[in-house]
Amino acid sequence: MPKIEEDIVARINEGDTKAFEQLYSSCYTYLCAVATKYIFNAEAAREVVNDIFLSVWNNRSTLVSPLLPYLIRSVRNRCVNYLRQQRLQMVPFSEVQDGLLAIQEELAATGTHPLAYLENKEMEEKIYEAINQLPPRCRTIFIEYLYHNKTYEEIAQANNITSSTVRGQIKIGLSKLKDLLGDIYPLFLFLFDFSEK
Repeated sequence: MPKIEEDIVARINEGDTKAFEQLYSSCYTYLCAVATKYIFNAEAAREVVNDIFLSVWNNRSTLVSPLLPYLIRSVRNRCVNYLRQQRLQMVPFSEVQDGLLAIQEELAATGTHPLAYLENKEMEEKIYEAINQLPPRCRTIFIEYLYHNKTYEEIAQANNITSSTVRGQIKIGLSKLKDLLGDIYPLFLFLFDFSEK
């Protein structure tokens, strides 16, 4: 986490461009990482962060220490706005996409880190139990894909099948998990980054 010296804030208050450049270079990457955790789009995250810095410069005379919590809160708020706009602009959505955006928006609004859900043992056990209920072949392929991060091609070679068979089994697995997981299915997709699959 970047450290912002108090004198940097004071210098920015006075319009010191060098101090602003220091702030930008020390916080930019960190804030982009924060934004990406909420909106999963690197380009949009960079845009959000650059907008924040523009706003910081335009309102430089009103900045106070500590500045980092303010910057993080601003990023989160911009992410909420971005997600709301996405939901409005991209209708009609599939049920899954809408669920994912709703979860992202809620996480950004509350400041909850998405990966905190992975530490929830009950959630983890429900997902594990559901995966264990998949048909044997489907379960094997799903576990290799999900937990071992293997590509369709790697799974196909290891099991002496085609990539399209692997893709089909993943689809079957997702369809069954939707029924098995119920309300937490969109969160499952979100946690394991199935948003684009």
